[in-house]
Amino acid sequence: MNREAMGDESQGPQVKVQVPPNIQGGVYANMARVNHSEFEFSIDFANADFAGQDPAGNIPAVVVARIMISHEFMPHLLEALKDNYSRYLTRKDIEGLPETDNPGDK
Repeated sequence: MNREAMGDESQGPQVKVQVPPNIQGGVYANMARVNHSEFEFSIDFANADFAGQDPAGNIPAVVVARIMISHEFMPHLLEALKDNYSRYLTRKDIEGLPETDNPGDK
């Protein structure tokens, strides 16, 4: 976990993440499947076509990315997800307050 994401920018080297041009656009996923073994966790991100349900009720889903992570990294990932989601909810709540409404919107 890089220190900047953890809020500790004052100590040690920083991880400088680079995203290669061929993956900068990312991929869309609307579901994820998580599995684990004795050695690692795997997360399959998939794009499920809920409109494409077949007569038997099956929904087609295509995996767009598979991520394998160690057990040691999992708590850091969970904390980063929790922290970012909490900040998102806080920002969303603040934007909805009357004091932050744009007077031109009314």
